[in-house]
Amino acid sequence: MNTTFNLKRFFLLEKYKKQETGKHLLWSAGVVLGICILCMMYDINKGASFYTEQTQAASLSRYTLWFLCIAPCLLEASISKHNSTLYLLLPASALEKFIHLWLKYILILPLFCALIIVALKGVFMLSGIDYLQHFGNLIELYVVNKGQLLTYSLLQGIFFIGCIAFKRQKMISSFIVVCLCLIIMLGLTALMTICAPADSHGYWMSNIIAYPIYNFPVSPTGEAIIAFCNYATPPLFIIGTWVSVYFLLKEKQL
Repeated sequence: MNTTFNLKRFFLLEKYKKQETGKHLLWSAGVVLGICILCMMYDINKGASFYTEQTQAASLSRYTLWFLCIAPCLLEASISKHNSTLYLLLPASALEKFIHLWLKYILILPLFCALIIVALKGVFMLSGIDYLQHFGNLIELYVVNKGQLLTYSLLQGIFFIGCIAFKRQKMISSFIVVCLCLIIMLGLTALMTICAPADSHGYWMSNIIAYPIYNFPVSPTGEAIIAFCNYATPPLFIIGTWVSVYFLLKEKQL
């Protein structure tokens, strides 16, 4: 390519991919509606208790977010020997192909699913049916808290990379990578626990806070470092994911 990014060429790529993007939007709409129906069936299966208890409506957005995390591996076609020639011959640079994926899975699909959820909430609230109004009233859009942010970042990043890195069984391969990452993190946590001094009863975790070595006030610098790690790790991981996807696409272009 003569240039890394050309706006006219990018618009031509989007025009070429509009039918595929439309299919992905339809599939996403079907998945959100399917999740909503399953949540309602779960409530109905509980009987009349849904009038007084928390229903699955509060989890609708969370289940949709799980779908958005794995959507690249579910919706994106693998670059195989049957379609690789056509894909590589597309008159678009690696950056333009990356921006197309980024816009679709980071902006367009999440916004589209959010609009569907808002529309469902509005329809349910105006339905005049007690259960649907109760269900729609409990639908929430903001479901990610600080403790879950790193988990969703890890999932979305690995599946986003997996849609390009793996040629076959992208979903299973990416899930295996997620499991390996979780095993490594649990292993590091167990190692730190074992290395910590035990109390008089032989327990490690109960003595970490009370042990004199660890029982000291944290300096302002230490607090700043901890806060930076807590809030900066997910964005840095996501940005690293995007950079990795770009270089994977660029490698496949060669």
